[in-house]
Amino acid sequence: MTAATAHLSFINLLPFEEPGTEAIAAHVERSGHGGWWADRPDSARALLVYSGPERLLRGDPRYLDPAALAPLGRGQFTAPERFLPLLGRTFTHITPWVRTVYVQHTAPRPVSPHLADWVRPLVSSDVPRFERFTARTGASASAPELPHWLTWTWGGHAELAASGFAWGAFLGPYLAAVACGYLVGRRHMDIAVATDPAFRRLDLALACVTAAADAARGAGLTPTWAASRVNLASRALAAAAGFRPVRDEVVYWTGPARAR
Repeated sequence: MTAATAHLSFINLLPFEEPGTEAIAAHVERSGHGGWWADRPDSARALLVYSGPERLLRGDPRYLDPAALAPLGRGQFTAPERFLPLLGRTFTHITPWVRTVYVQHTAPRPVSPHLADWVRPLVSSDVPRFERFTARTGASASAPELPHWLTWTWGGHAELAASGFAWGAFLGPYLAAVACGYLVGRRHMDIAVATDPAFRRLDLALACVTAAADAARGAGLTPTWAASRVNLASRALAAAAGFRPVRDEVVYWTGPARAR
């Protein structure tokens, strides 16, 4: 589907971008990474939008072709409960979990001025530092050759570094923390962050998130955040950065597609 026909499909099923995963629709167009499926080019009755592991479903599942879902494999779906039977027919496993969506309502807790001075936007020449950061970050330590999870909605390290939507804290030769627009929509920017374990508890993540949120507001976007109920560190950082919860939502992690 072309970008033009996708816009026609989005109009009736995503008329107003809500905070959270709905930013994925504009993010796919902005990043060029991901895609969409609709049952018809205008007045769509069912819509799938995906980028990296993030998938959004809207509309009537009766009009969604399971063949459009199966190739996506493992990932997480944000979808109304009416899509559960379809997901169950398509994938071997479905695991629900609850996450909270936040919007930045107040000013972040101030950080030391010298910390803010260490934060700047990432550029293409930072890719080697980003790759070393990936190897040192706990979330990727078991598979350091794979792209860092922060980059999954952009297509890789180089794409995120060149996007203009990532900010890092640089300590000498080290990239110590990164915050980025994980999903950058038309009205909202959903922010994600990661910190090298050697540099935690230094407010570097907060400094990066503050820079990302300031840039989002400068671009006319509302900063948002998403965190699992059990991720206490992420929830604490969200509070320190001035984010307040607006709703809980159920997300469905899916396993591999069933054999056909």
